[in-house]
Amino acid sequence: MRRAAPALALDVASVLLFAGIGRASHAEGLTVGGVLGVAWPFLAALAVGWAVVRARGTWPLAVGAAAPVWLVTACLGLVLRVATGGGFAWSFGVVTLVVLGLFLVGWRCAREVGRFAVEGLARWSGEEPQRLSVGGSAGDAPAARRAAAPPAGTRTPPRSPKH
Repeated sequence: MRRAAPALALDVASVLLFAGIGRASHAEGLTVGGVLGVAWPFLAALAVGWAVVRARGTWPLAVGAAAPVWLVTACLGLVLRVATGGGFAWSFGVVTLVVLGLFLVGWRCAREVGRFAVEGLARWSGEEPQRLSVGGSAGDAPAARRAAAPPAGTRTPPRSPKH
């Protein structure tokens, strides 16, 4: 649950950003009440999307689990908006689907790409962060790393052929 709270906060912020951008693009005032007036159907739908994923026994933290959250938030949010007297146009529906998809799934994709890059570089180099030990010198660390075999299951970079 501790890791889910920041994810939920980012999702809520994404919906609020979506509503704020929409109001600003139509030259409507950027008041708290105005943004919340646009955002509330999508925030309610976001809660339902999270509940759907939780009912499946997981948290919507990964990219795959974000897809249902995104689709429920966009589609149910549009339905709630229309059911409560809000306007609808097909172009607004498409923009809603695309922008909420970029926001709700996008930050998770960026997180996964970053994690993949960091872990991949660590595996590729076969190095761990350099640590100083008491009684040893930092100058011995590179020689010790070269002499040590890489951990099992890791790939090492190809060596250049000797001429």
